[in-house]
Amino acid sequence: MLGPAYNLIPGHSDMKLVSQDYYVLENNSVEENLREMLSGYADDYKQKRIKEVLKALELTKYATKKAKELSSGQKQRLSLARALAEFPKLLLLDEPFSNLDFSKRDKLFAFIRENIVKNNSSCVFVTHHPEEAMRYSDDLIIIDEGKIIAHNHPEKIYRKPETIEIAKLFGKCYLLDKKDFTVTSGVKFTEGKCMLRPEQLKKLGKQSKDIKLTGTVVNSYFAGHQYEILIKLESGKQISFYNQTPVSLKETVYLGLV
Repeated sequence: MLGPAYNLIPGHSDMKLVSQDYYVLENNSVEENLREMLSGYADDYKQKRIKEVLKALELTKYATKKAKELSSGQKQRLSLARALAEFPKLLLLDEPFSNLDFSKRDKLFAFIRENIVKNNSSCVFVTHHPEEAMRYSDDLIIIDEGKIIAHNHPEKIYRKPETIEIAKLFGKCYLLDKKDFTVTSGVKFTEGKCMLRPEQLKKLGKQSKDIKLTGTVVNSYFAGHQYEILIKLESGKQISFYNQTPVSLKETVYLGLV
C-alpha cells in the first residue's frame, strides 16, 4: 500500500475545494472565518492577507458580521475567501459563481488568476455555463455523459469546433448546405457542409461581387451594442447576423463572409 505522499486524500493541505454547497463557520464573523484559515502565520501577515482577500471579494464592510447573517451570494463569496486566504497549489471550483453577477465574477477571477500566477498554482473550474468556461479558462475540456468530447484552447474550440453540437454550446451557429448559398465560390465546405456564426456574416450592397447569401428579413432585435437581424434564406432556412443599425422587415438583404 502506497502512503499519502502518493495519493490525494480528503483534507490535503495544498488543495482547496469550493463547491455549490459553500462551507462557512455560521456563528463566526467573516474576519474570524478567514483568520481560522491562516493559523500558523504571523499576526501582521494575517491582517494584511485578510484585508486583501476581503477587498477582492467585496466583503470588507461585512468583516464583523456573523456568517449566518449574510445573504446567499455573500456566503458564497465568503466560502471562496476561505479557500483563497492561504492560496493552494490546486484550487478546485465547482460552479463557484452561481450567485454572483458578471461584474463580481470578472473582478474575482482576476484576483484568482493573479494568485495562480503568483503562487505557480493550478485551478480546475467546473461550470455548466459555456460563457464562463470560454472566458476564464486557458485549457478547455468538454464532457458529455462522462466522456471527453473536446479538449483544446478555448479559442480553437470556438473557431474550429468538431461538431455542430459543440459549436452551439458557445453561441448561435448554423450548418448550411451548398443549396443555401447564392454563390458558393470562395466558401469552404466539409463534406458538403459549412458552419457559420452570425458574426462571420456582413451586410453588403446588392451590386457587391462578394455576395454569398441572400434572404428576407424576418425580425430585427436590439442586442445592446448592435442589432441581431433574423433572415430567411431563399432555401427556407433561418439564420441571423449582426448589424450596427436595424433593418426593415421583409427587406431583401445580401450577405458576405467576414
